[in-house]
Amino acid sequence: MTDAQHPSHSSVYAWFVVAVLALANAVSFIDRLILSLLVQPIKAELAISDTAFSLLAGAAFAIFYATMGLVIARWADRYSRKWIITTGIALWCSMTALAGTARSFAELFGYRVGVGVGEATLSPSAYSMLAGYFPPQRLSLAIGVYSIGVTGGTGLAFLLGGAAISWVTSLGTIELPLLGSIGGWRLVMLVVGTLGLPVALLMLLVREPARAQRTPASFAEVRAHLIDNLDRYGYMLIGYGTTSITAFSVMTWTPALYQRQYGATIGQAAATLGTVALVGGIAGAFAGGTMADRLEQRGDPHAKLRVLHWCGIGLLLPAVVAPFMPTMTGHAAVIMFTFFFGTAATGPAGAYVQSITPEHMRAQFGALYQLSLTLVGATLGPLAVGLVTDRLLGDEARIGESLSLVSALVNPIAAVLLWLALKKARARPSAANS
Repeated sequence: MTDAQHPSHSSVYAWFVVAVLALANAVSFIDRLILSLLVQPIKAELAISDTAFSLLAGAAFAIFYATMGLVIARWADRYSRKWIITTGIALWCSMTALAGTARSFAELFGYRVGVGVGEATLSPSAYSMLAGYFPPQRLSLAIGVYSIGVTGGTGLAFLLGGAAISWVTSLGTIELPLLGSIGGWRLVMLVVGTLGLPVALLMLLVREPARAQRTPASFAEVRAHLIDNLDRYGYMLIGYGTTSITAFSVMTWTPALYQRQYGATIGQAAATLGTVALVGGIAGAFAGGTMADRLEQRGDPHAKLRVLHWCGIGLLLPAVVAPFMPTMTGHAAVIMFTFFFGTAATGPAGAYVQSITPEHMRAQFGALYQLSLTLVGATLGPLAVGLVTDRLLGDEARIGESLSLVSALVNPIAAVLLWLALKKARARPSAANS
């Protein structure tokens, strides 16, 4: 599609849409990750293990996020993506707030499922909308900026979460209508969920981009396109999904690592990791998206996959080495590269999927892309670390070794798969290349 077919791609308004969607993405990650700061108090009150907590932080959210994303994506290819996202924001923020009322593992698990279902509305719809505002050679940066919400949300989840915990601690227990006495981690969840709701109002200012074809692809058409292009999607989706095992492990368990291994308070852990996520992630998002767009504008037909492959190499060592740093500052300096390369990959990866997918099935392939990240990364990453800590090492103080071991196992696999994705693209006839 040419620039002329994207009359709004260079407008201030198009970038306003990117900013609103990025903010929604940030809110989604705040609500998704706030639990990571509350590992110790939740474990203590509900009397659960690291493995059980990993199910709350990962599987309860990710399984329903991924599966419902496929269903919601079909709606997004037919109906208003703006209203689907707006409804989703209201749902996941409400579920986060209600999680503060949970009195058992099962109740908290159920609310986390609700968060996953709500958040499943966002990325497939957002990717499809952005592909309607920006041409392929400019899409990597747009999706990269949208993906700043991932690391921005991660950073804000820890920075604002740490501040909220400090504030809530100073309040003690308070009385609220209908809810009665509430305090501690429960009040944190209530505050964080409520603060995200105004973002749904911002979505009312977003215009739905026009679509050349209103009828979404049938399941048979989607299946046929996937089979015909399996070499283009397969290695890339599985490889990028494998990198997310390390990403979600780091995001979920690093606050606990800082408390258990370095003796940090929740506030200190939150401030350190939040700063690392913001600095490394924002730098990575601009670097990855800009590099891919510039290479493609210079005539490289494999630019997106090339940058993605470089990111896979960059991710090999940081999360493996960081837990053995003697100080928390040293760990933060090393783990920043995980956030940098992880976020640098998001723009090229998301843009690649959208650029090789027909317009009337973009949301559905966006959901497939999200499935490769969440069903693999958000489920297996936190769970693998929890299992290694509980069953193999048998000591929660050795969480750093668990993180290092899981990263050492999965990162080389991811790098090889991303190299194969690039290799297969080079071997494909030029007319079919992205």
